[in-house]
Amino acid sequence: MAHRLESLLGELAAEHGLTALEARALRVLLDGPSQGGLALQLGRAPSGVSVLTRRLEERGLVARVSSRSDKRVRTARPTEQGLRVVRAIGAGLAGRSPLSTRLTGDDIAALYRLLDALDRDPPD
Repeated sequence: MAHRLESLLGELAAEHGLTALEARALRVLLDGPSQGGLALQLGRAPSGVSVLTRRLEERGLVARVSSRSDKRVRTARPTEQGLRVVRAIGAGLAGRSPLSTRLTGDDIAALYRLLDALDRDPPD
């Protein structure tokens, strides 16, 4: 299942001239992490994330700005164009994902309950 979703993400990202990693980075940036936080969430080195955000900035999808509290810290935020791309990819995932095309609403609710149970701390 994970492979199918990753493949679908790659296809949708490519429709916008992006890699799957670039699409994931754009989505993560909606939450406003620092460059270091983005690196942690993507499982990449900070230097690689810097290159990644620079490429997205060159395409007009993100703007990199200095933090208000610490001018040494730079953060990247999606631009309006970046937001449109994130929304389009998200809509494509929602419409073409096996989760939405093969499962009923009851199936999805049951899946969320099971995933929530797995995510909880084990009993003592």
